[in-house]
Amino acid sequence: MVFLTLAAAGTWTGAILFHSAVVAPSTFRVLDSDTAGLFLRRLFPSFFRFGLVCGALMLAGLVAEAAFAASMRMDALAITIAMCVLQAICLAMVPAINAARDEGEAGKRRFGRLHLVNVLLTVSVLVMGLVVIYLQVG
Repeated sequence: MVFLTLAAAGTWTGAILFHSAVVAPSTFRVLDSDTAGLFLRRLFPSFFRFGLVCGALMLAGLVAEAAFAASMRMDALAITIAMCVLQAICLAMVPAINAARDEGEAGKRRFGRLHLVNVLLTVSVLVMGLVVIYLQVG
């Protein structure tokens, strides 16, 4: 069951890194701003839902591991739950971010703040995922 937790955590953190380092920059290099925005609007909800699925798999792996080992890594469990909560918040923020973007110049400042919060939450999820991997391996 450690494998399930590690696979889900690795997939989740890898997806965050890939999206941040490859997908987002490539999108804005290849597509014009409006088309890139439309593409990312479709991508982000799926990206955050994918993270929630990975989180559910991590939780399942931790619970199953505890059932077989008669003990639970409470630190890894708490971090995984926090990751899922932050991921859900990011998913819930998507409509507000899109609405701010739709306001044009009037919503530019609000978009910037919401986007920054979303990025910081996603980076937090990434760091926590790496901690869970460390705890499971170490």
